Amino acid sequence: MAVTETLPRNDGIAPTTYHVKAGGQGAALDIRDFNLWYGETQALFENSLEIQKGMVTAMIGPSGCGKSTLLRSLNRMNDLVDGLRISGQIMVDDFDIYGRGVDVIALRKRMGMVFQKPNPFAMSIYDNVTYPLRVDGVTKKSILDDTVERALRSAALWDEAKDRLKESALGMSGGQQQRLCIARAVASDPEVLLMDEPCSALDPIATAKIENLISDLRGQYTIVIVTHSMSQAARVSDNTAFMYLGRIIEYGATETIFTNPKVARTNDYVTGRFG
Repeated sequence: MAVTETLPRNDGIAPTTYHVKAGGQGAALDIRDFNLWYGETQALFENSLEIQKGMVTAMIGPSGCGKSTLLRSLNRMNDLVDGLRISGQIMVDDFDIYGRGVDVIALRKRMGMVFQKPNPFAMSIYDNVTYPLRVDGVTKKSILDDTVERALRSAALWDEAKDRLKESALGMSGGQQQRLCIARAVASDPEVLLMDEPCSALDPIATAKIENLISDLRGQYTIVIVTHSMSQAARVSDNTAFMYLGRIIEYGATETIFTNPKVARTNDYVTGRFG
């Protein structure tokens, strides 16, 4: 059975309703009272969330609610923004990723990232996939070759790309480019895949292929996907977090969030009353 608890809030909007899914493998990421400011503007407010290992977690909510900001906090990509300030913790393996002395480059190797628009490098398909390994100094051809096949198979792209590995990645279709970016992300064997609206620039056929790929990768990786599409979240995710005005309002099993949410504001969003 799921356990429901109410986390205290003093923001006057609503308490977070948090459903702990039974039978999980434990937390891959544990977000604890996380706040974020850009200069004087606060973008995230007291967010707490356990992202379960091996599962697909979707973040949904209206535009500008903080989904991508929270996602980019998980591998510290927001560090690149001037005036950034945070409080709270994000725990991975019992260490705080914002703690003193954390190797941010090593952290990002554990957190593969896929962006809204495909962003292949202007180089061959082969070189795109092997880029993370070459950065780490791996040059042995047998290792690179094995990695290319493994990563492209993981991204359901091997059969389409195996005979054109030396061709430019820029000659691929948009959907193929996005799957190539996923292959590049998994080439270094990360623990977590972060996906920021990975289908927003794709047509329905390419979107279906990415969604099938996410399903195939479930269990191999912990996946966190930000999506503006509630139907996509319902199709691909195990758990869903609904965000509003920088706050996680409700988090639980996807089926519960979409069919029997505990918070009225969540129900209003998933039934289309606002958003």
